[in-house]
Amino acid sequence: MDMQINYLYRDQLIGPHQIAFDITNKCNLRCLHCFNSSGENHVLDDELSDNCVRDFIDSVIPLHLYNFCFCGGEPLLRKDLLLHCSKKLRDEGCIVSIVSNGLLATSSTIDELIESGVRNIQFSLDGAKAESHDRLRNQQGAYDKVIEAIKYTSKHDDVQLSIAFTPTTFNCHEFQDVYNFLILVQKESRLKKPIRLRLQPLMPIGRAASNLDGIIPTNIQYRKLIYNIIKLTKGDITVEWGDPIDHLIRYSEKKLSLNMCSIRANGDITVSPYIPLIVGNIRKHTLKEYWENGLNSIW
Repeated sequence: MDMQINYLYRDQLIGPHQIAFDITNKCNLRCLHCFNSSGENHVLDDELSDNCVRDFIDSVIPLHLYNFCFCGGEPLLRKDLLLHCSKKLRDEGCIVSIVSNGLLATSSTIDELIESGVRNIQFSLDGAKAESHDRLRNQQGAYDKVIEAIKYTSKHDDVQLSIAFTPTTFNCHEFQDVYNFLILVQKESRLKKPIRLRLQPLMPIGRAASNLDGIIPTNIQYRKLIYNIIKLTKGDITVEWGDPIDHLIRYSEKKLSLNMCSIRANGDITVSPYIPLIVGNIRKHTLKEYWENGLNSIW
């Protein structure tokens, strides 16, 4: 679009299209590659109270969001609060999403999530074998739990199931087998939409920064993986390769409004979860107030 049109469009928006909210940074895993060191970072001691989270949800409902994603940490550690907030967002026409490691995603919990309005569920599957997944997740038994969660979620027809695969030195060669497994799940499922298999480069920040020698793929491994992904882009499931900081290029000329912002568990507002730049805190002002005072044009 023409730059002038973009500026006019930006000025008409009353808020971002999407919000990613870390409802907690507490976690039941200590994954080797965790970009925000969930379970052992400085945010843990200053997380928003239940009442603050409820107030935050109430404050963003008038923004008419397209999508609201509950992230973490492990969001299901605050399941009751998440369910309460999801129902409010659902009732206002917002698509509700959740990103989970799957350990607490029992069949009854998945039923509760979908009943509350959650329509996008993402689990992580970092290998076709328990050995690989559990190694990256730093806990034995994690693989079996997430496989159960994936299979049960696929029995529902009113949810978008996404799977995140993080490439490492020891699982890149298993990507094809992960893809093949999801093809079988897709064929046996009641899902109306194809499963989405999502990948991005391993980010060398957070806990990953101290584990790089053992986990970050080589350039050759990345090239082979990308070649394999290209071959599978027209398959029965959707394969997506994303660059987590591509917005630095797309928004470099400030032509677009801020599409998505991230809120940390302590209320800090960031324009990207991968860039250590805090631009405000919802304890001090509402997101709408920040939007009207420069957040919209922050790029």
